[in-house]
Amino acid sequence: MSKKTYLFFVIALVGAALGLFYSGFSTSDFVAHLDRQLHPVSCSLLPGLTETTMLEQGAEGCKVAMFSPYSSFWRDRYWGGVPWSLFALGLFGFGLALSLWGIASRKGHHLAVNIGLLLAAIVAVAASLAFFSISVSKLHEFCKTCVGTYIASGILALGAALVFVSSIGDRRRAAAAGDKPTGVANVIAILVVLAEMGLATLLPVALYLNTVPDYGKYVAECGTLKSKEDKNNVLIPIGKPATQAGTESILVVDPLCPACAAFHKRIQDAPFASKMSFKVAILPLDSDCNWMMTDSMHPGACVLAKAMICAKDKAGEILDWSYANQKDFRPKDKADNPSARIREAVLKAYPQVKDCLDSPDTKIALNKTLNWAVDQSLPVLTPQLYVNGARLCDEDTDLGLDFAMTRLLGTK
Repeated sequence: MSKKTYLFFVIALVGAALGLFYSGFSTSDFVAHLDRQLHPVSCSLLPGLTETTMLEQGAEGCKVAMFSPYSSFWRDRYWGGVPWSLFALGLFGFGLALSLWGIASRKGHHLAVNIGLLLAAIVAVAASLAFFSISVSKLHEFCKTCVGTYIASGILALGAALVFVSSIGDRRRAAAAGDKPTGVANVIAILVVLAEMGLATLLPVALYLNTVPDYGKYVAECGTLKSKEDKNNVLIPIGKPATQAGTESILVVDPLCPACAAFHKRIQDAPFASKMSFKVAILPLDSDCNWMMTDSMHPGACVLAKAMICAKDKAGEILDWSYANQKDFRPKDKADNPSARIREAVLKAYPQVKDCLDSPDTKIALNKTLNWAVDQSLPVLTPQLYVNGARLCDEDTDLGLDFAMTRLLGTK
């Protein structure tokens, strides 16, 4: 094997090692969240040297990527699903082992080794391009650790391609010296290497599936409504009309709650949403109208809550509008109370609620909703979801959503 081929194997080795490094941290971050809690993430091109909390701006891309439906598959079967990074671990591990073998044995010019390394690199690049496309078109955020994996794939591909081209001359020289495997031997060797690549890629997934705990027992342990009855008609239907197959689901939300907006979108985009019929219980975390609050967590939410009550069949539209404009409705500083600004925006967008917004009947209706929450002993927080009376655990609202909902809806 020539010195050039040796050098190119070193390049491939560096790419595979980097890929193993980044995919290892991605997998580690995912696995850490299997205790159903939030943890710091390695959102950096130098993971391990810097630690970023989930609330810091620098972690936004990694948080979005991890909690998106694109970070794992089989989420309805396993809590959180099976992370795609497990395949990356196996693939880069295979590339690393093959590069090491080529360097140590000086037999890296063999056709089977070259094809195996090149195919591993092609798969890594194809996967990187697919996930890069998802980041651009779907997530609109970039995970720095994922970017590190993309770079590693590129380096691996460069090294593998150079090895393949350079080793053509090596094979000719080896053949001239009498080292020329038969066509059948080459085919068998290639098939063996490809089988090894398949096994290496699937091994981390198999180990994960064999060790991941069953969280099914936790799904129904977060309480239920005291009564499914809505005697005072305080629950507001939103979305499509209920169908025979629709399971009654109650969303407890604050129109200015960012977590509510994100959770609502995840629910709407999920495949199980078609099996549900939604009603909303408005719980504004604003002391202007909510006598359970001593301070306003979301000042101005009372105005939007009253607007939803007034809008009746358009309540869902106002809720979506509120979510979309949350950034404009937030206080500009600690002294700012945006209620007047929100009221002006509501009346401009929905002038039909003007006469209703401050009426005594609207205030009474909102008080009835708050009393319903007290009667049900609901915690004063948002968002909450009750599916046929059973509460979705807070720990299941992100990675475990599909897993928990599949069981609450009785489709598993």
